[in-house]
Amino acid sequence: MKLQPLQPGERVVLYSDRPLRGRLAELPEGWTAKVLKWPFPGGWMQVRMSVEMLLRGPDVLFVPAKRLPRIRPKRTLTTIHDLAFHHVRSAYTRAANKRLIRATKTAAKKATSILTPTQFTKTELMKFYGVSEDRIVVTPLAADTELYHELDSTQVATVLDAYRLGSHYILFIGRYEKKKNPLVLVRAFEQYKKSRGTGDPFDLVLIGKPGHGFEELKKYVDASPVKENIKFLGYVDGKEAAAILNGATLYGIPSLYEGFSLTTLEAMACGTPVIASDIPAHREVCADAALFAPAEAPQVWAREIARLIENPEELIQLREKGLDRAQSFSWDRTAAQTWSVMRSLV
Repeated sequence: MKLQPLQPGERVVLYSDRPLRGRLAELPEGWTAKVLKWPFPGGWMQVRMSVEMLLRGPDVLFVPAKRLPRIRPKRTLTTIHDLAFHHVRSAYTRAANKRLIRATKTAAKKATSILTPTQFTKTELMKFYGVSEDRIVVTPLAADTELYHELDSTQVATVLDAYRLGSHYILFIGRYEKKKNPLVLVRAFEQYKKSRGTGDPFDLVLIGKPGHGFEELKKYVDASPVKENIKFLGYVDGKEAAAILNGATLYGIPSLYEGFSLTTLEAMACGTPVIASDIPAHREVCADAALFAPAEAPQVWAREIARLIENPEELIQLREKGLDRAQSFSWDRTAAQTWSVMRSLV
């Protein structure tokens, strides 16, 4: 992504509770980092940031997550990624659901402007929180093209060997939780394997960290007749995840709800055909570059997986459409839009 140049007189302060590391610590001219130390396990945003805003607040505060400090500048910008807690309440603990509702209500009421990654989320905010249309700007996400792109076969093979993966597998990337709905993909994979009989080479590979509902998923897999073909890799870093995406025959994302679904875009950028749940955000992001199936119909997923695997020409068509679709999203464009909103608030 190209650096967005500052205009004369502009400067940026990055607030954090600990020193920045890696690429984040390599700040360009006009940018500074300010560590606001806080010895307690919670309350950094609500208390420590509030004190900083009271004493030395900036002209415009941008919080890229919806939980705002209690005390904030008059002009505040935030991002609301989704309203999943309204639709998939079982995917959250009761305490988490309350926190999310409270934070979203505050952001919807107090933020000067709000960014959302999709038109779908914008419409949701207007519907559930009465936010006026002129306060919301859609700034789509994008794949990191330095990581997620087509790789040569040697790079891919090296990573697959390290993880003991074959050349035939269906891939899922995301937190192992109810909202992401990986259990439907597992059940679909069982039905697919049953229809293929012995000798079918395909595995199901899942990348991610455990979340709310993981215990149910793990218990189901442990009892599955095809458990030897289901592989949990846990967290995998970006470079290796990109290689595993490149090697996958299909990428499946059966989420019950999404505000955008960045991994779907990353899969398309790697040239991996996508099957996605038929929900508004997936339709908006993928357009005609993915195959869609109902989120809670494993039999449909099993049928579509088998159909695609048996039709290489359709896989190639999806691959080409996905590569084209991924190119229509750009972090440069998103950054320019974000700067435009911030400057309009000054």
